[in-house]
Amino acid sequence: MSHYTENKKRQKLVKALTSLYLVPLAAMVIFNSFNSLLRTTYFELYKDMETAKYKWDQPFLVLMASAVLLFVIYLVCKTKWFERISHYLLVAVLFSGIVSAFIVLTVCGIAICDGEALSNIAIEFMQSNYETLSEGEYLFNYSFQIGMVALLEVIYQIFGIENYLVFQMLNVISIMIFIWMLGKITDELFEEERISRIEAVLSLGMFPLFLFSTFVYGDIIGWAFGISAIYFVIRYLKADKWQFVITASVLLSLGIVVKSNINILVVASVIAILLNAIYKKRFQSLLWIMILIIISQFGMGAVQAVYTQRAGLSEYPEGIPKIAWVAMSMQETDEGGYACGWYNGYNWAVYRENEYERARTTQACVQNLKQSLHKLIHEQKYALNFVYKKFTSQWNAPTFQAMITNEWSMRHTDNDSALAHYFVFERGRDILYEMMNIYHFLLFFCTSAYFLLNRGKWSLPKAYYILNIFGGFLFHMIWEAQSRYILGYFVLMLPLAACGCNRLFENIEKRIAVKARKKENCNATT
Repeated sequence: MSHYTENKKRQKLVKALTSLYLVPLAAMVIFNSFNSLLRTTYFELYKDMETAKYKWDQPFLVLMASAVLLFVIYLVCKTKWFERISHYLLVAVLFSGIVSAFIVLTVCGIAICDGEALSNIAIEFMQSNYETLSEGEYLFNYSFQIGMVALLEVIYQIFGIENYLVFQMLNVISIMIFIWMLGKITDELFEEERISRIEAVLSLGMFPLFLFSTFVYGDIIGWAFGISAIYFVIRYLKADKWQFVITASVLLSLGIVVKSNINILVVASVIAILLNAIYKKRFQSLLWIMILIIISQFGMGAVQAVYTQRAGLSEYPEGIPKIAWVAMSMQETDEGGYACGWYNGYNWAVYRENEYERARTTQACVQNLKQSLHKLIHEQKYALNFVYKKFTSQWNAPTFQAMITNEWSMRHTDNDSALAHYFVFERGRDILYEMMNIYHFLLFFCTSAYFLLNRGKWSLPKAYYILNIFGGFLFHMIWEAQSRYILGYFVLMLPLAACGCNRLFENIEKRIAVKARKKENCNATT
């Protein structure tokens, strides 16, 4: 067998392996474009829990508004003044920072729910009170939250207790990093300036992300590290330089410390390095998989070790077994109004009921999971309804819980402005929602165009990038659901949407050019 033939076979194998997730994700995106056009998920005001509600959308309005936006983007990209803007990415980054900072200063939000619990724990740690690590207490159960507590404690030690503004400004910086790195990733993946310019324009409408600047939790900061790691893995896949793997590993480690779900990106990176080794027949590079895993997990291990020593413990609590989240994710809506597969307190309750013994808890969770799966397998109508609601409550919620998060935060503060009150509780809320609703459809529509019009332009860096989105989709279909968890993957769609948008423009331009040539030919013959 010739060397050329062998290379072709390896490349075909890798391409076939990536199609195992590229095709399902493309189908999901296309389906959700129609889903977004016809239906929408929303959260009502003045509720004490995240109760997902579903309603019919206004498809004609959404289509017309999206068509107008696409036309405006097309005109903007054709103007000479826009072509003269060399620092368009910097403009997008500054815009995201200004809008996010304005939201922070207008809302004046505080820590709520888990964020409030972690803030209180950070204060307790500053007072050398480690009771939360005792059996049945918060960090004993949710041991993965220790990194977020550590970050809050550092902030409080430097800037003062409950200085939420500092944390929120870190969110603002993280959002700017997110937008910056997306622009750099777009350059690396497509190497077409117009696509990069379109991506920068589209990023200006990412208000769900901007609104989360007030959220005192690890989501935004964790994703800033995560998206940066994705960029360096792409650089590695293109250049095969080991320095990029080390950089990505460190960034993933920092991201995991504040948001454990960043581990999804670790899995995608491992798969990408493996596929790259097969694709280029460089199996010695498989060593980097081990190095990436070790470094990415080191940060959380180090933080746990520090607090284990400070609390005088022999070992850090392992927490509730992960299978509890899987079992909870397969539970239906109950009378309290929780959406399918969303948090309902099951994991905490089952751990307590089994006297905090992990083995017994795992057995109980497996049994509950079997019951749920039995019902899903044998009651097809119920299963279809469950899967649809779990999917649509996450991927078809245009606000991604940004509005309800700010609402809950503002309920507990008297410092919010009249403007913030208008946009969260009054008529402005409807305006914001419709803006995000139209933007949600537009992004899914353009990403669908990417999958439909970009066929045949496969590359491993692109396939890896898309794998990160598929990983989030798959994970949260078998794990605890929340639309907030999906926001990061929605933002990741920006480069794909920009490419899809550009392909639409190119097709339109080709058709116009063909018609113009036909007209010229007709005039010439006459």
